[in-house]
Amino acid sequence: MTETSVQSPRALVEKLFQQLPARDADAFVALLAPDAIFEIPFTIPGLPDRLEGREAIREHLAQRWSGLSGIEVHAIHPEVYETTDPELLLVENEVDMTVPGAGRARVRTSVNVVRVRDGQVVLFRDYMDTARLTRLVE
Repeated sequence: MTETSVQSPRALVEKLFQQLPARDADAFVALLAPDAIFEIPFTIPGLPDRLEGREAIREHLAQRWSGLSGIEVHAIHPEVYETTDPELLLVENEVDMTVPGAGRARVRTSVNVVRVRDGQVVLFRDYMDTARLTRLVE
């Protein structure tokens, strides 16, 4: 008999952010529920503001990350905040990255609202710095 181990919501979110520098969409969605929601409330033209389901999220991230090929991500430094709702976490991110023509810097890139239920992310809301993203992909 195999025992299933469910991580705490905080541990799961920390793992999610530890994996992000690799920009591996498959690894990211492996931590999501099959019907997970990914929202980008302040998106830029050409990007969706809501994705539903692992496959839609995987496809979007793979495409988005492939467009950032000149950018090297050295590390992501999340500050995770627990709330009175045990499923809900808030995350502030700083990314240590090298951008062609701009050098290496550690910059605040987003704030996320993440809901974890039964050991899987069911909601990932990304309040990212869309102005910075637009400048990086131009």
